Amino acid sequence: MSVSIKEVASRAGVSISTVSRVINGSKNVSPLLKVKVEKAIAETNYSANSIARGLKISKTNNIAVIITAISRTFFTDILEGISKEAEANGYSVVVAETHDSIEKEIYLVDYFVSQWVDGIILASSAYGDGLKVRKYLDSLDKLNKKGTRIPVITLEYPINNKNVDAVTIDNEKAAYEAVTYLIRQIHCKNILHICIPFEHYLGQKRMEGFRRALEENGLPFLQENVVECDYTSYSGYKAVKKIAEERRDFDGIFCDNDQMAVGVLKACEELQIRIPEDVAIMGNDDVFVASVVSPSLSSIHVPKYEMGALAMKRMAEVLEMIEAGKKCPKRKVLLLQHEIVERESTVKDNRESLQYLFW
Repeated sequence: MSVSIKEVASRAGVSISTVSRVINGSKNVSPLLKVKVEKAIAETNYSANSIARGLKISKTNNIAVIITAISRTFFTDILEGISKEAEANGYSVVVAETHDSIEKEIYLVDYFVSQWVDGIILASSAYGDGLKVRKYLDSLDKLNKKGTRIPVITLEYPINNKNVDAVTIDNEKAAYEAVTYLIRQIHCKNILHICIPFEHYLGQKRMEGFRRALEENGLPFLQENVVECDYTSYSGYKAVKKIAEERRDFDGIFCDNDQMAVGVLKACEELQIRIPEDVAIMGNDDVFVASVVSPSLSSIHVPKYEMGALAMKRMAEVLEMIEAGKKCPKRKVLLLQHEIVERESTVKDNRESLQYLFW
């Protein structure tokens, strides 16, 4: 009777993926674990033919990471978290970017499936209810190589597929708390919302949080106070310049990301608007630049490194279950906690600017 890879793993006291890595000659296995596995293989007479039968799939130990744009500093810590967790689990990572193109995203997913990666971590741009988007999203829990599933885990928000895992924060709640802070702590009465594209899930959720904060605090929601931008610093800069030219009053600004908020800071400087005396500004994501701009930027801290690391950890768990021939696990939406970081853009002379600089 042939011995299974699962029996070898059990005897060695390691995971199936560790046995796989030893068999495939991976360098990402400690000498102690390698000795344990080789001893278990010898003791169980796990032969080359048994290995071929046990490794039912063509495992590459490669994970594809597809993000919108490497230039968005939000992804820097995420990629580091993914990379370090991947290395700890014996995987290599290849990164590609879509530049918010759904066509490019679909192409890249198909391409990596054809390259037989073991899994895909995805920051998706697939939003809306069009037929092409629905068909694509429906396909993401059916990706496979030689009949073996290639799992997908999304970052930032859960996509509209109940079988695809996600690692995220509560985006509606984060926006709600940011705007509530501006109202109750800073006493803002007329708040602008510098928003990412309205049709994006994140844009919709942050808009919901913005509106709820206003309504619960007795302030009117004014559509003209919501400006759709495109993630970039320049778009935030142009939005504030235009509003100022229209001579509209505002005493607070909530930006959906810190990059747009940096553009807002620059526009206010040129317009000789004092921060925070005249206008208080709150960003979102708490990327590195929030700590070093002047004035430093208050922001919603998103645990980005943890987001990447947790996505990769979950990927390793799912792949181990697939390799063991177990039923695909139920979907998990892993929710990380956010928090407000106060800096000089809302609190004058705040000296906690470098709170997360060496995170």
